[in-house]
Amino acid sequence: YGLPSVWFMNGLHCRTVSADCPYDVVGVSFPGAPAVILGHNARIAWGATNVGPDTEDLFRETVDPKDSTHYLYKGQSLPFETRTETIHVAGAADVTLTVRSTVHGSILSDVDPRLKDQPPLALEWTTTKEVDGALGTFFRIDAAGSFAEFKAAFDTYGSPSQNFVYADVDGHIGYVLPGLIPIRANGGSCLPDRRCAATAPRAAVPTTGDRVRDGASGTFDWTGYIPRDQLPWQLDPPSGIIASANNAAVDASYPYFLGDDWDPGYRAARIVQLLQQKPTGLTVADMGAIQTDTHVGRADSIVPKIAALRPAGLAPATTDGRLLLDRILAWDGTCGTDSLGCAAYMTAELEIERTIVDGRLGLGIARDYVGTPYAWQSLAWLLDHASNAWWDDPGTAGKETAAQRISAALDRAGGELRAAYGDSATWTWGRMHTVTFREDTLGSSGIGVLEWYFDASTIPVAGASGAVDNTYYQERRAYPDPADPTYVPVGIDHVFDITNGPSYRLAVDMADLDGARIVITTGQSGNPLDRHYADLIPKWASGATVPLPFSRSAIDGSTVARLTLSP
Repeated sequence: YGLPSVWFMNGLHCRTVSADCPYDVVGVSFPGAPAVILGHNARIAWGATNVGPDTEDLFRETVDPKDSTHYLYKGQSLPFETRTETIHVAGAADVTLTVRSTVHGSILSDVDPRLKDQPPLALEWTTTKEVDGALGTFFRIDAAGSFAEFKAAFDTYGSPSQNFVYADVDGHIGYVLPGLIPIRANGGSCLPDRRCAATAPRAAVPTTGDRVRDGASGTFDWTGYIPRDQLPWQLDPPSGIIASANNAAVDASYPYFLGDDWDPGYRAARIVQLLQQKPTGLTVADMGAIQTDTHVGRADSIVPKIAALRPAGLAPATTDGRLLLDRILAWDGTCGTDSLGCAAYMTAELEIERTIVDGRLGLGIARDYVGTPYAWQSLAWLLDHASNAWWDDPGTAGKETAAQRISAALDRAGGELRAAYGDSATWTWGRMHTVTFREDTLGSSGIGVLEWYFDASTIPVAGASGAVDNTYYQERRAYPDPADPTYVPVGIDHVFDITNGPSYRLAVDMADLDGARIVITTGQSGNPLDRHYADLIPKWASGATVPLPFSRSAIDGSTVARLTLSP
């Protein structure tokens, strides 16, 4: 999150729509990109969520011992490709870099001091490997009038892969997952427990590219990309529902490896649940309520499992620890800004995860694990296995139980909240869960008066990591940073500061295009002197939206200023 917003609300309207000028479309774009990236035209609407595909591999290259300007590949000695990059710096000398590349990509070791004593490490990445036609894709989507045209628009799309959802005025809904996703040699895109296409034969070697690979042998090279006609898509599924929230895009029957860094699926399941509660149809307001739903799905299973440990000795020793337990057990699972239960649960969940893993993984690894979906799922599993060895504290002589460890974690969490906020009546989620939109230049200068001027005020926000209204925070900030010995870990009062999340919201009824509602994070202007610099922040934070006029009459009726550029 920063100032200005990553999005800019815009429209592209030909005075007379024709083959020569086919655009009549509104939505959002990236500042500087001339197309509408997400939005709707007179016939179709579309949106997107991140797929998170595995499109990068690291290759350990072998320098030719006879010639350090060469590397070994498939029994040959090949010269490193080199180029010089000059970065001009205002008020200082130019910075010149010599970039080395192999058949796999650029060498990271030359620019990352952490790798200076290691063999050359090359990054192969679809985004830098191929020419990308993404911008052309969006121009074609802007003018598309059917699902067939929408899907065909992605034929030249490279990256980043997104889950694109679709609806049109004829009542069709659809989904497309486009992009370049590599097939790895030795079965590299075919998991051992899956059926395999001819282009990805089964093999016993690891296939997902999640470890550094040997570059010299050529054994682990990419052999191509998943054929575009075999990438996932849907049109009018029998359920009448398509929901996408960073969850797994395919099931185990899909023959290729797309990735495995999926959301656990609580958000998508919640969206489906809320849609099914409206079997006769949705309004724009209904869709807006779904977009801002704050229910935390994982808690539906975790909280009862914690409660079930009471007979086994779950009994915090402190008043604050018992208060947290009571609030968690009475919590309705939602995370509004005034929620005491959400604050109690999130604080306790963090402390319980740390209790389980810090002593066993060490802080350097635990910081990358705690607070992630992997940790959520592990906690749920461990609560079903209260005698598992992970509940025991490896730093003590005795053997602790799950009830004992959780009791102690609740006591510590209560103590942290007391120290940070004082009176327990003020331990609300909005007190802990805040956002500050900062401008990336002078607003991040460290000069107080400039930051006050360029940055927005800190405000409380509803939602949570794992809710449909999905706000992210980095629990790793509570840990020391092995790469930065000067870093000072934050306390409970800043662990849940929001770093990123929903960047814009759009709800549109295809039978009433002028009734569409939209919001971006900050404002339309990048100029701090402009009244539209940050005026949308309160609306975005509260779940409110603004009109998105589409027709000529609606646009004229809402116009307050006009700038005409004539050739």
